[in-house]
Amino acid sequence: MDIGRTKRRTFETICNTYSKDLQRFIYTLTRKDPFAMEEIFQNTMEEALKGLKYLRDESKMKSWIFSIAKTEARRYYAANRKFYNNEFIELDEDTFSIQDNEDFTELIANSYLLKSLVNEISEDEQQIFILHYYFDLPLIEISEILHINYNNIKSMHRRGINKMKKKCFL
Repeated sequence: MDIGRTKRRTFETICNTYSKDLQRFIYTLTRKDPFAMEEIFQNTMEEALKGLKYLRDESKMKSWIFSIAKTEARRYYAANRKFYNNEFIELDEDTFSIQDNEDFTELIANSYLLKSLVNEISEDEQQIFILHYYFDLPLIEISEILHINYNNIKSMHRRGINKMKKKCFL
């Protein structure tokens, strides 16, 4: 592979810096299947390395790799469709962890309420919420990863918040 040294170094730095975040992202996409996560992660790194020479803007490398991961997850599930059904992402107890345990019962009630509220919104809105609040990605970066217009991402985010507010105050 004939790619520039600076691009290759930048790629290695990005991989070292964001590999844990990427693995968590893929783990969430795979509905917490460690075998699928590992396979998709390896395929993502391989595809990213192959396509590195086509990357024009190195500052967008993180979003680019996350986009590749999402595409690889789709390919994986398309190839293994007979083994996997298309369910919503189920959030379990460790998805939202809070360090402050002053009032444990309130913590559990809030965590349960939040999980049930997030599971009530659409799959697209769930994905935005998980990427934004769990992975701390800004909405602009989520729009690049998901290849959805930034204004649409903001609208979907706001719509999800409004749906959860309605459910919460019923």
